[in-house]
This record gives sequence, structure tokens and C-alpha cells, in this order.
Amino acid sequence: LKAKISDAYVKFFRWATDRLEGRDGIVCYVSNNSFIDATSFDGMRKHLRQDFNLIYHLNLGGNIRRDTNRGEAGNVFDIRVGVGITVAIRKQAYQEHKLYYFSLLENDDTVDGFSKWVKLKMLNRLANATRMFEVFLDTELKPNKKHDWFISSTESEFETYLPIGSPAAKSAKLSGTPEVIFKTYSLGVSTNRDYYVYDYEYDPLAKRMRQFVQDYNVQVALYQQRDPKPNIDDFVDIQKIKWSSTLKANLKREIMARYDSAKIRDGLYRPFTKMSLYYAKPLIDRPGQFKDYFPNEQAEAENRVICIATVGNNKPFHCLITDVMPDLHLTGDSQCFPFYVYDEDGSNRKENITDWALAQFRGHYSDSAISKWDIFYYVYALLHHPRYRQLYALDLKRQLPRIPYAPDFRPFSQAGQELADLHLHYEDGERYKLRQIPVKTPVSYTVSKMLPGPKRESETGDYKVYDMLKYNDTLCLRGIPECAFAYRLGNRSALEWVVDQYRVKIDKRSGITHDPNRYSDDEQYILKLIERVIWVSLKTVEIVERLEELPFRDSS
Repeated sequence: LKAKISDAYVKFFRWATDRLEGRDGIVCYVSNNSFIDATSFDGMRKHLRQDFNLIYHLNLGGNIRRDTNRGEAGNVFDIRVGVGITVAIRKQAYQEHKLYYFSLLENDDTVDGFSKWVKLKMLNRLANATRMFEVFLDTELKPNKKHDWFISSTESEFETYLPIGSPAAKSAKLSGTPEVIFKTYSLGVSTNRDYYVYDYEYDPLAKRMRQFVQDYNVQVALYQQRDPKPNIDDFVDIQKIKWSSTLKANLKREIMARYDSAKIRDGLYRPFTKMSLYYAKPLIDRPGQFKDYFPNEQAEAENRVICIATVGNNKPFHCLITDVMPDLHLTGDSQCFPFYVYDEDGSNRKENITDWALAQFRGHYSDSAISKWDIFYYVYALLHHPRYRQLYALDLKRQLPRIPYAPDFRPFSQAGQELADLHLHYEDGERYKLRQIPVKTPVSYTVSKMLPGPKRESETGDYKVYDMLKYNDTLCLRGIPECAFAYRLGNRSALEWVVDQYRVKIDKRSGITHDPNRYSDDEQYILKLIERVIWVSLKTVEIVERLEELPFRDSS
């Protein structure tokens, strides 16, 4: 998307380059440095290399959305994005184009941490320009044909594995059976108005959507009456409706909306956080292909979807299975691979795993009993394998996963089915009983916002843990096992996702309140959910540890 490179700092690089007007010169900026490795900035990296003979980039880290390097957390400025110093030199007498890169995070072992002040101290050592350029002497990068600055040493090996999917196969541009595992896939549901179309309860969502449809149709009717047609941005009523570019385009085309109670479906908003979702055009901004994956409740009973982190995601690779519509921002942007696809009316069910993939697995393992469901669960287990995630971490940021043949197929397929059963049926599973410590009487089970107790480093030092949770003003929960935090979906554990999402939230713009408490159903639902998610986390860690003992690729 071109919008990805609309940042002001990108425009400043372009502006400064243009100001040279073809002459020799130097461009130097302190800026956001996501362009050094983000997939959407390959064009910028290409043109920087074309426009300049020498490029020096000093990476100061500071991107708090990453936890792969503990040094990222300390930023030299009070901002959330990574920072870098770029010096680009054009000298037309030179024929070569060279790129040098140096990171404070990777090359200084004289400090214990990477706080803001530590980084500034490290910079101070390089204050002399000559000394600063000396650190680059042995740090030349050799970008590949895709204009990646940091080339994975495993890229060629990764390319030999079975592709989980491809844009060409998805768009039906390939004739015959596509040579991928899943023929089609889709981004999660992007609403652009979450507070309006999601709710923990059916009734308030139904009431709100009836009013939203009415307000929108009034706008369409008023627009139809105007001649000449006004500018859309000047015309729309922003008090009652949360507009987006797609909804404005529908208004301009004079498309009316119709409320339909059957369009209220279950959705997975965040990990282990189900909400009611009004899934209907034109009120959903980008619905994805889920009308083909979950056209009705029957599909929810039989279909499964594996959701993975999209290409370019700056969080550690992760995946989660679901049997309801997943949100685009489930854990960060998500690509979703279904087992079945349907016609929009729910008929003509087709398996999404290709016959080519079935033939490949059966042929490789000389096992004609392997089914497409076996392959589906094999893929889910393989994507959980710690060594696979670690070894191909850079590849998984730049392209969709590729699936190797493990020496033994069945243990992976069985483990994948165990994981799927755990993650799909978490609301009905066992509970890890926590100690309930009353603080006041009477004890209430209504949640406003849960607060974790004091945090400490895990035994591995990879993440923070805590053993106490303030449930509300009357109740504390104790005895949370550290191992529960080891099951991670992006930068958070499953438990942390639940604690973050199950709170009362009020949209400042609209005043809409999302209240997760089930007053008329089960007042202890959230407490039980916490205990169930802890149990799911512990069992997931057990299965993943069992997987880790198995090689995930043939030694050949």
C-alpha cells in the first residue's frame, strides 16, 4: 500500500534528494528508521541505493513494538518508533554504490542495558565525525535483488519448502491445480468502526446497528436530493456516523443499507476474546473473504481457519486457530487460511487444501491414508515449532510461511489437532484454579479494569511475569504460574491479551461503552475465562515442548 510510505520523514528524504538537482552532495537525517527492514519500504531502499554512492545508517533502536531485542525499549526520544541516523553521499565520480550499517544494540558489549541514557552515552563516544565513520569500516551490507538490506542466511533453504499460499494462486491466475497448500486466504475483517459494529452483548449491538443503518440511510437520501452533488467531506454528518473512505464511497454511489439481524455473528476480536460482530456491507469497511468462509452458523460448526501474522509484521511470528470470523488486528494484521470455502449462500462446500498438496504429502511419506485434515493440523503444529520460528524468523517477516517435511508426519498432525482442540474450545475447557483473596465484602465479580501485580523477569529473561492479579476492588487472584506466560501471541501472552481486553472501554468520540461483564448470564464468566486461558496456556506449552523434541525438517 502506498499509504505505508506516506510518512513525513520519507517525503523529507525525497525532498532533500530532489534539492541536490543531480549534483554531488550529502543528505543527513535523524529519523524514524522503519525503512531499513520493513517490506513496504523496498522501493525506498531501492531508490536510496540508486540515488547515492555511499549510505551510512546508524541504528539507535527504540521501537517499543518489538521485543525481539531488549535494547529496542529505550528510545533516545520520547517516541514509540525506532530511530536512526542516515548519512547519504552522492559522488558522481564514483562508480560503486555501497551501504554501511552499524547498530548500537548489536555492537557494544560494554554496557548492561539499553536505556535512553545509555544510548546517548554510547552516541557521545562517537561525537567526533571521524570516529563515527570508523565504526562503519567492516559493516558493509550487500542487499539482494528484492532490495532487502538484511539477507537471511536461510532464504535459499526456506524457498525449497512447500508454499502455504501465494497471491497468484489466490487470484486464480494460475491454470490447473496451484502448487500451494491453501488455494485461497484472506486478511481478517477490517471494520474501521470497531466500537459501532462490535459488542460483548447481542442486544446493545442490535439496537446500535439499527440506529446506525437509519442514520446512514438518511444521509444517502439527503445526498440523492442534492444537485449539484456536494463534496462528500463537506456533506457528511460526523456527529452520528463514524465515516471511512469506503463508507463515503458507498454514500457517493447512493447505496442504501438494510438492517438484518442474521448478520450479527460471532467474531474473534482478539485472542480468546469473542464478541458479537455485525458483518454486513456497506458498514464493514473491508470484509475480506469471510462471506465465503463463514456464510452461516453451519459453517462455524465445521470450518476452521488458521490465522498467522502478516508479512511485514514487526512482532514475533505467531498463529492462532478459530472457528469464527477473526478481526484484522487479531494480534497485529492477520492472514487467515480456511479449511473450507463456500458459496455466499452456504452451499457448494469445497476443501481449500489443494489436491497438489495432498499428492505431495502422500507421495513424500508413502502414506495414502493422509487426509487434508491431517495436513491442516500438521501445518498448525509446524507453525508452533520453536526451532522453526527461530531459524526462519527473518524469512517469516518477508514472506508467507513455507512448510518443510518433518521426518515423521503423524506426531505433528496429532499435536496440531491437540493444539486446535485446546484453542478452539477454550471456553469449555478445564480451569487452573487460582487462589481467590477477598479484599472487601461482599465480593463482586464485576470487572472494570484488571491490574497485574508486581512484574518480574521470567526465568529465561525473555518476558515479564506476575503471580497476582487485582480482579477488582473486592478481589485479588493469586497463584498464577510463571509457565502460563510462556504461551505468547506476538508480544503478549494469552493471559495478558485477556486481561487487556476484558475491561470496560468507552469510545471518547461516540460515547459508546463496551462492557464485558455478563450480568444476566454468568457473573463469574471473566474469572472462569482467566482460569481456563491459564490452563490452555500450560497445556499449549506442554505440547510445544513435546514438539520441540522432534526435528521439523529432513536432515537431507
